[in-house]
Amino acid sequence: MEKMIHCHDGSLAAMIAKQNEKSTWDIFGISEVFGMGSADYNTKLFDFEISDLVILNSTNGISYVCIKKDQKWGLLEIKENETVECDWKMISDFNYPTADKMLSDFKINRLDFMS
Repeated sequence: MEKMIHCHDGSLAAMIAKQNEKSTWDIFGISEVFGMGSADYNTKLFDFEISDLVILNSTNGISYVCIKKDQKWGLLEIKENETVECDWKMISDFNYPTADKMLSDFKINRLDFMS
């Protein structure tokens, strides 16, 4: 299974989340752009197992991915930077017992985003 992660309305996703053979997730960034909406996603962004994730996509320049590692949740922020790759950073370490508690603390409303 694959899920696209984007923060703008461009033809390429900034990242792709792929479920692996262990049923955990890996997140990959763009490794090469071929043009016309085509790219390879071979750059693995994290070297730990992601047991669950919640993708909050938007087309307004900022998106989030809730990432579960070792039974705790952390928050990845993706921002438009006028390139297809976008800027990204972890804005919360893996300290939260639930994704909803984390989103509430950051005042992020799921309804403002697409899944």
